[in-house]
Amino acid sequence: MEFSEVVRGRRMVRRYDGRPVDPAALDRILEAASRAPSAGFAQGQSFVSVTDPELRRGVAGCCGEDQQVAAGRPPWVSSAPVLVVPCVRPATYAERYAEPDKGAAGRAESWAVPFWWVDGGASLMLLLLAAVDEGLSAGFLDIADRVCLRGLLGVPDDVEPLGVVTIGYRHPDERPVGSAVRRERRNQVHSEHWGGTSRT
Repeated sequence: MEFSEVVRGRRMVRRYDGRPVDPAALDRILEAASRAPSAGFAQGQSFVSVTDPELRRGVAGCCGEDQQVAAGRPPWVSSAPVLVVPCVRPATYAERYAEPDKGAAGRAESWAVPFWWVDGGASLMLLLLAAVDEGLSAGFLDIADRVCLRGLLGVPDDVEPLGVVTIGYRHPDERPVGSAVRRERRNQVHSEHWGGTSRT
């Protein structure tokens, strides 16, 4: 699939048809996500993949799926055959930037932009795009109860889960949620200075 097709084909999907995902495809998705850039090549990103049905139901519970279903929405997390929890470890950056070759760059704790979140976002986007490249769909949601998720999946205290990525085959009845539309490019892309009109 061409990269432009992958980008255009990416959208947040919240309902899956239950077909299993080929383990080899999941391996390729995780390999792609693990190649995201990281500040100082600290590589502070990590991933927990979940395919076990009981564990997936547990993650759905940590994400508040019961309340969503009670409000009339179809199951989301539990309908996905694969869940991936992308994580970052901020201390990895502090350790990396304390090394001799990075000493002049300043302490990671004092950064105006905590680049572990930037790197985590890069990994997240690669997860989403790699899923599309495999002919799959993906979605992303926050974790309603992080204590629940940490306990369920054994995530260490110094590792921060970003959320949950759901991966699978889109259910044919799945429809976009809400009425939001994509912003016009001129409201997102500025040429030469803020407010400058893009040439394309």
